[in-house]
Amino acid sequence: MKCNGRTCRIWALLVALLVTTLSACMTNVEYARPGQTLEPREGKALVFGRIRFFYDRHEIFPWDASTFYDAVLDVERAEARHVWLLPLDATQGSWELRPDMDGTLTLWLPPGDYGLFGSKDDPSGPVRPTLAVVALLRVPAGRPIVYAGEITFAEDFREGGHADDAFGAGSVTTAPMAEAIRKVEAIYGALPGPPALSVWCVGKDLPSGNDITEFVSQSRRLLDVGCSASP
Repeated sequence: MKCNGRTCRIWALLVALLVTTLSACMTNVEYARPGQTLEPREGKALVFGRIRFFYDRHEIFPWDASTFYDAVLDVERAEARHVWLLPLDATQGSWELRPDMDGTLTLWLPPGDYGLFGSKDDPSGPVRPTLAVVALLRVPAGRPIVYAGEITFAEDFREGGHADDAFGAGSVTTAPMAEAIRKVEAIYGALPGPPALSVWCVGKDLPSGNDITEFVSQSRRLLDVGCSASP
């Protein structure tokens, strides 16, 4: 895949962020696991939500290997999805995220602002993957549990439909808090308190450019207003 426009610029930003990150510290993402006690952790919040993908109106599950052979789709191309979560201050980074098979993501994260970067390209392949920022997230300080909502990325190829971004058009929904709590507690056990709501930021107004400082400033300005400029 050739990069162009925003994806090329964001690739340059991501490389610079990763270089900075690797020179500081690179750590594995810490996932919550079923059966573990969800006790509050000093300096970290339990962040939970879900990432969903639709390709030509079919939901796909890139982390469920059994779906890779669905004859309905050109699976090798359509189902490839890779995401990384990087703090905007680049003091630490993550390896590629591995949500549950249905896209549920439950992480322990330090407070701060994060960028979710995505690609359809195989990062282990011989060609440098094309990446783009696909979402932003703010983990507020002083809130031990955070509900980030459900991101949906949809590539719609009906007449007039098109996808300019890495995974197509992005949108975010939130379940009623009681329902969201029931779902996460069914997997992980009782939460140690009520969650704060701090949802993913997606949409056409996500920042782009070739200057890291401005990229971070634009991202934080968007998060400051609750991503109100995005759909």
